[in-house]
Amino acid sequence: MSDKKTSTTTDHEKELSVSYSHEDQVDALENIDPKLEARIRRKLDMRVVPMATLIYLMAFIDRSNMGNAKNLGMTEDLGLTGHKFSITLTTFFITYVLFEIPTNILCKKFGPRIWLSMIVFAFGIVSMCLAFATNFAGLAAARAFLGIAEAGIMPGISYMLSTFYRRHELVTRVGIYASFASLAGAFGGLLAIGFSKIPEWGIMHTWRNIFFFEGVLTFAAGIACYLVLPDSPETASFLTEEERRVASMRIRLETLTHEQKKLKRVHFVLGMKNLNIVFMSAGLFCSLLCMNSIALFMPSLLATMGFDSVKSQLMTVPPYACGTIFCIVAAMISDRLKTRGPILIFAAGPLIVVAFIILLTVETTGIRYMAIFFATCGAFTGSPVFVAWLVDNSSGPMVRAIASAFAVSVGSLGGLVATWTYLAEEAPEYKTGHIINLCAGCVIMISATLATINCRWENKKRAEGKRDYRLDGLTDEQMGELGHTHPNFRYTT
Repeated sequence: MSDKKTSTTTDHEKELSVSYSHEDQVDALENIDPKLEARIRRKLDMRVVPMATLIYLMAFIDRSNMGNAKNLGMTEDLGLTGHKFSITLTTFFITYVLFEIPTNILCKKFGPRIWLSMIVFAFGIVSMCLAFATNFAGLAAARAFLGIAEAGIMPGISYMLSTFYRRHELVTRVGIYASFASLAGAFGGLLAIGFSKIPEWGIMHTWRNIFFFEGVLTFAAGIACYLVLPDSPETASFLTEEERRVASMRIRLETLTHEQKKLKRVHFVLGMKNLNIVFMSAGLFCSLLCMNSIALFMPSLLATMGFDSVKSQLMTVPPYACGTIFCIVAAMISDRLKTRGPILIFAAGPLIVVAFIILLTVETTGIRYMAIFFATCGAFTGSPVFVAWLVDNSSGPMVRAIASAFAVSVGSLGGLVATWTYLAEEAPEYKTGHIINLCAGCVIMISATLATINCRWENKKRAEGKRDYRLDGLTDEQMGELGHTHPNFRYTT
């Protein structure tokens, strides 16, 4: 039976290379042996997802440990008076945004294994350098270099996963790795307490130990990445020859594209100039604004509830742990239902809105602490769903690399805004920060609603044959360059 299905699939693959018939595409995908496909997924889940998760965990720990260092005396030691702390946070996001697209193109050029390993090594070294900062200028410069090193992480991992997993499998895997941004908050807080207790050695003490030893752990993660991570399904040594062929073929059949070896202008047009990217980038901007606000300032928000510096670190653990679980469950539901918009419209967005309404209007400590749980669950769920959604609806490896990098670069501007949402002079009320995040939650729901409507409308037009004219007079190669504008491509809603 397996041989028969495999043979049928091969025949359909040959037909598709010429005709790109929607019926042939669906038939070929349905005729892949489900047991073989499940075996491929299990093997990928054992290698690819754990490495993606480890990389993102370390990246987010290295990115957000400034809040922990601040609570342990860094601002006093380095004289970060006035807005200097916020400026050091901002320098990271400026370079992060500027290098997003070029680094993801390089990821496609060099392959995920080499490129991701290199940048993990790089931001591990930069993190260690932060431990030696002696003034504001040195800290700001190091944070700028950290932004360059980390720029390719989120879009790079998302692009890599899209080359291994089908569209309805993707958001669960993106959700798993991205949820560890939330876990990084919990884990990072515990690491900060542990490393800060290490006895002074040379100039190293308390907050300096945090940067140094977390950098060492990151460098080790880079070594693991190089040893374990495959570049593509075709080169995955842990798959059999048949598994490699089917793993690669199922992605090409679903995305209706040829292999894209050369970067062309059309890839930039498809990756950046479409309405879905506009809506999803706006939603991602607001999601990352909320996520980074929480990651950078949760210890400060908890301190306003009467907790001391050490207890504030410990009190971050339960909300982050809850956010991790919620993100993974929401991602699994999204993949099971093969839908994205409703998760954002009815779960992530409302949780953020309710959370910041509570923080603006309620003074009871227990209820305010509960609001931190809501905010964490909503904020850390929104970004992975948006990222997976835009990758779902972009077709072809180059286009996906550009689309994910463009959207994340726009979204990362939300992180830049987040660095200025909670200013010291507004403590303990922080009304401006709460209002900004409340508005962001509303925009998440609006942008997800507009994207859903647009995708459903376009799918309806294609089902009615009103986009078939796009194939008139095109060669097979030109059809392969249509990507998600191909009339047989269907958007995920």
